Amino acid sequence: MGILPKEDIMFIKTAFAAITLATLVCFPVGAQDATMAETFDPIELSTDVPVPSEDGTVNIDGLEMYYQVHGEGEPLVLIHGGLMTIEAWGPILPALAENRKVYAIELEGHGRTVDLDRPLSMQQFAQDVSGFIEQMDLGPIDIVGFSMGGGTAMGVGVLHPELVKSLVIISASHQPDSIWDSVRAGWPYMTAEMMEGTPMLAAYEAVAPQPERFSGFVDKIRESMVSGEQSWTDEQIASIPVPVLMIIGDTDLVQFDKALEMFRLLGGQSSTGPMGPALNTARQFAVVPGATHYDIMFKTDLMLPLIESFFAAQAS
Repeated sequence: MGILPKEDIMFIKTAFAAITLATLVCFPVGAQDATMAETFDPIELSTDVPVPSEDGTVNIDGLEMYYQVHGEGEPLVLIHGGLMTIEAWGPILPALAENRKVYAIELEGHGRTVDLDRPLSMQQFAQDVSGFIEQMDLGPIDIVGFSMGGGTAMGVGVLHPELVKSLVIISASHQPDSIWDSVRAGWPYMTAEMMEGTPMLAAYEAVAPQPERFSGFVDKIRESMVSGEQSWTDEQIASIPVPVLMIIGDTDLVQFDKALEMFRLLGGQSSTGPMGPALNTARQFAVVPGATHYDIMFKTDLMLPLIESFFAAQAS
């Protein structure tokens, strides 16, 4: 793989942060150290996630997918971002669970869901989530996904729209070039060794049945990102028939113009007249002020009203 020059270390660290919310970070100017732990000043992982009313695994073609249930009411599925666990949802999970029955899952290789002997891809993640919804007899259901989980949620809408009531896509887009070039430049260099001392590794080791698999898991994530296996075509996105709310931070890793392109592929701002685009409550786009990719899920006071009002608009 070779040795990356010190001046490029920032790219690597940014790339790791791009696929995990578990480390909410800021990059000190001039940081040159080789481990993320020495560079990042993390906000600790939330300990506010309550004890679930139910948890367990569902066998999906050999994959034992772990899930938790929180709250009561209309069911809702949460899909975390890359290298995350359920705990990384922070305060948004119990907030949603006040009025909804939340099914929080962990994707293959993440947290308590041990990976199989196969490559990781967005397509497989989407098939696994679809299998979970089918086996739990939950569909059609609302789905909320963050980052890589947002891409997975899109995939469920593409591959199995009959299982989906609506989608909330947070800090995600459908193509790798939606992410800033400086971030993607570091993807080929991601290694498990760079995670030493970070909250995301600590969270994984705290819950993973086989924590020794972490290094191979990170390798799989890296390969899926570099190979483009975490993407959907324009045509696939345009085919999603269910209501969609897209949310990004005003300082997100997803480029604003690329997010708008995806919104228009979905049918947002599709018809205009003398007064501008016609309102379409089934296609909504929101920008959270003062939010980065790393802390947007902790902006509960801003995020929760957006999500709940979107769901309410679909129910009316």
